[in-house]
Amino acid sequence: MPRRLLRLLVLSALLACTLELIAQRGAPGQQGQQGQQQRDAIPPGSRVEYKTFQSKLLARELRYAIYLPKSYAASNTRYPIVYFLHGLQENEMRWSTRGRADLMLDSMVSEGRIGEFIVAIPFGATSFYTNTRDGSEPWEDMVIKEFIPLIETSYRVNNTRQNRGISGISMGGYGALKIALKNPDMFGAVSAHSPALIEDFSTTNVAGRRLQMFEALFDRIYGMKQDLAYWDQNNPLTLIRNTGRLNGLKIYVDCGTEDEYGFYLGAKTLDDILTKASYAHEVHLYPGNHGWDYAARHVPESLQFHWRAFRGL
Repeated sequence: MPRRLLRLLVLSALLACTLELIAQRGAPGQQGQQGQQQRDAIPPGSRVEYKTFQSKLLARELRYAIYLPKSYAASNTRYPIVYFLHGLQENEMRWSTRGRADLMLDSMVSEGRIGEFIVAIPFGATSFYTNTRDGSEPWEDMVIKEFIPLIETSYRVNNTRQNRGISGISMGGYGALKIALKNPDMFGAVSAHSPALIEDFSTTNVAGRRLQMFEALFDRIYGMKQDLAYWDQNNPLTLIRNTGRLNGLKIYVDCGTEDEYGFYLGAKTLDDILTKASYAHEVHLYPGNHGWDYAARHVPESLQFHWRAFRGL
């Protein structure tokens, strides 16, 4: 079997299980609309605010979440910021409702383990934070050209490179790495929990279901029925090989050693690439599966990573 066809077939199997919930709730386009309407219960004590803005690029209203430090209202300080990208079949609320990351951040600040910073989270549907190949849905451009400028003109953000980070989980971890690697002069640091990193599709360990739905989603984004060129152009494991242009971008990745999608293999590949290039980075493989039950155990580490980056450490 030709290698290109093998890559396509195995990729199709890889994330098909990931889309099981989408299959239960409707087709990918329908899910995007439902994801906009779906709301989570806000945990007691959470101070995260939920708002909307009009995206001209996507011609629709999008939700976003904003976490502001406790001292924000009473100060004139400009704060560092982390942009967080949610995972597949999630929304802008999950950083707080599933990860409880805002409560962890509050606690760590109170304990003096880190300082204060802002966290902003856009809704990303099932986009993989990627401009569709046909140009019809520019989700990556929405983040870079609309959402970040909106946040940094609406809130008191210290918008220097060193004080701007990006992070994410799963699909969002893929998106955070990809966006930071494409824009290394814009971000000082990037972190990712269980990012969807795939180099060799034949080594993945997930049997596929809902294959047609998965193919529809990824063909809509990457045009994979044509070839893998656009997928490769947006693959963090391709982008990261050019370490010479990273301008000292600080990189943190963690993944569960029992990750059901085999994403620990991609994390190990990223580690190998950067180690061979003698590029400073952090890649951690910890016991655990995929999702927030795993990631929430390591949110304090990524929060501390970003705080160190803000301080130039």
